[in-house]
Amino acid sequence: MRCDVLLIGGGHAHITALRWLKKHPCPHKKFKLVNPRAYAVYSGMVPGFVAGHFDRSEVEVDLNRLCVEAGVDIVYDSIVDFDPVVKTATGETGASYSFTQTSIDVGIMSAPASIADRKGYLTVKPMSHFVEAWQQDSGNLSEGVALIGGGLGGVELALAVRHKMNACGLPTSNPLAIVDRSEILSSSSPSLRRALCERLSEASVTIIENTQVRAHENGCLMLDSGQFLTAQLVLWTAGARAPGWLEKSGLETSGGFPVVNSCLQSISHPDIFISGDVASLQKGHIPKAGVYAVRQGPILMQNLIAKLSGAPLQDYDPQKDYLKLVSLGARSAIAEKWGHTIQLPGLWGLKTLIDRSFVQD
Repeated sequence: MRCDVLLIGGGHAHITALRWLKKHPCPHKKFKLVNPRAYAVYSGMVPGFVAGHFDRSEVEVDLNRLCVEAGVDIVYDSIVDFDPVVKTATGETGASYSFTQTSIDVGIMSAPASIADRKGYLTVKPMSHFVEAWQQDSGNLSEGVALIGGGLGGVELALAVRHKMNACGLPTSNPLAIVDRSEILSSSSPSLRRALCERLSEASVTIIENTQVRAHENGCLMLDSGQFLTAQLVLWTAGARAPGWLEKSGLETSGGFPVVNSCLQSISHPDIFISGDVASLQKGHIPKAGVYAVRQGPILMQNLIAKLSGAPLQDYDPQKDYLKLVSLGARSAIAEKWGHTIQLPGLWGLKTLIDRSFVQD
């Protein structure tokens, strides 16, 4: 049966879109969400989960409950094929989902396809897969860990892994490294970069820049620079690619990501909306950070409903900057906005309060 709006994926934009719909019901239209699981992982709490501060249930948004409250059907399936012309999506189960309009918020994948399923690697995105895998592999830290990618998320995870190592009784000398193909934290302000590099030094995290992974065999990571690292476990945080079915869908793309206009519509197929990290804005560039997806949600849902009735659509205007609350491994955090960095004892409590309120709303 064709639905009016098919929501593909349980990303952050769809979570806030469903919350807007819950407060502004649209009973005469049929909405359906397709997602592999009944929950979605909130990215802001994943470092705390890795460090051991939160249980898995504390970092998951209950999509089933949210859909019930918003009057939306939910189906547990993974999309593997998508036809924007015929307006159908095909699931891994073989089910076909037809729609009048669809919205895609499936997030990105953080590793090259060639290594995504290889033993010894954990790809951090999709985060739902990572959280499940971390529960199984986090006991395997004594033989070294390397993180590929020195962005803000990679640094947070490195500090979280060191805290977890310490909690497990492993010495600070236990190998832990960040490898980046350029310089770590290259997109962060100088003040935040200095502060976090100090923390990494204090935590005995080795920083290796301007090189890439060549091979990983028998607990040894070999780099293009000729260096060798002891790392039984490799966390891959670098890179970003769209799911294969989306790249092959026929939507107009840039760098593999579907291009959307300021209303979050595909520029080639106006009945298709795309949001979150997997979308590429036609005008301007925004970082692939959850805070942007969170703020897209309410506008996205209003535009989906307006498009059904032929009403005017709203523009999404991304914020120029946002408050970054960065966890530091232990129960502490650092804050940065507009290039200014502060460190205060209460920032961990503030971050936890904000994060919990998002998950539990």
